[in-house]
Amino acid sequence: MQHTQYDINITFLQQKGFDTSSFAGLKKALTWLKNTDADCLMHGEGSGDPFDIMVGEMRRPMLIASVEAAMAKLQSKDITEPY
Repeated sequence: MQHTQYDINITFLQQKGFDTSSFAGLKKALTWLKNTDADCLMHGEGSGDPFDIMVGEMRRPMLIASVEAAMAKLQSKDITEPY
């Protein structure tokens, strides 16, 4: 099975304890992604390592895009599926 960048990003957030199956959980993840130190986006905990900081800043937009895509998926599912 091939894993996409989206899958990897969502798995990373799940491992950090975020509920990626709910809109509220994704919103919390999005807030965390926008506010956390960049080096926390490599291993989940800050190391202070300059390389981790640089790579974390490169990962941030990809992680945010995955959360926004998951939120859009949930929204469209809510709109199209009957209750």
